[in-house]
Amino acid sequence: YTTRNLSISSDAALKLTERELDGEFRYDREVIKVSGAPREINTDKYDANLKYKQFLMQSPYYGYVSPRVRQDHFGYYQRAQGLRVGAGRRFGGDEAWEVSLELGSGYRQAHLSTGESISEMLYLVSAKARWAINSNLSVKANWISEGSDREAYQTISLGLRNKLSEKLGLKYEMLYRRAFTANDAAPKGGEMLTEIGISYSF
Repeated sequence: YTTRNLSISSDAALKLTERELDGEFRYDREVIKVSGAPREINTDKYDANLKYKQFLMQSPYYGYVSPRVRQDHFGYYQRAQGLRVGAGRRFGGDEAWEVSLELGSGYRQAHLSTGESISEMLYLVSAKARWAINSNLSVKANWISEGSDREAYQTISLGLRNKLSEKLGLKYEMLYRRAFTANDAAPKGGEMLTEIGISYSF
């Protein structure tokens, strides 16, 4: 058989005085062609979120509002839209390293693989770290756990970026995603991805 895989990811931040706007997007699609059979889509998912942070005056503490849209064509939650609010604290920032810790809650509407549509409350815990080892090499780590009474969804990523020029770089990333559902009949399991690609920053 042969496979074709497309992965697109972006991570952007706009920093203003005592405010910050972050955005993350990831899209994955894999098509498998078994000899003598038609093509089949094996993976079709995307995950996008925006986050607006408002810092307290001259303080590392902040509050945030964050909408999120997620789709997994073959998952228990096929489509989900949520709005999260919470608070966080940043460590570092002006140095070569930065760590952010966040706690939050929210509300989600989702369409399940069973055809049912639901509304539910959310909880959110996240930790993000960035370290500029030198002018050409940087490391970034993320851990996000978002859950409800029906599902807990975790994402862990570790990335290394080596600059080739002012805007281009080589990107190495390990990504682990796992969904824990309360429904025993729902598919369970996690996935580990290791990727090497070209990154563009501006």
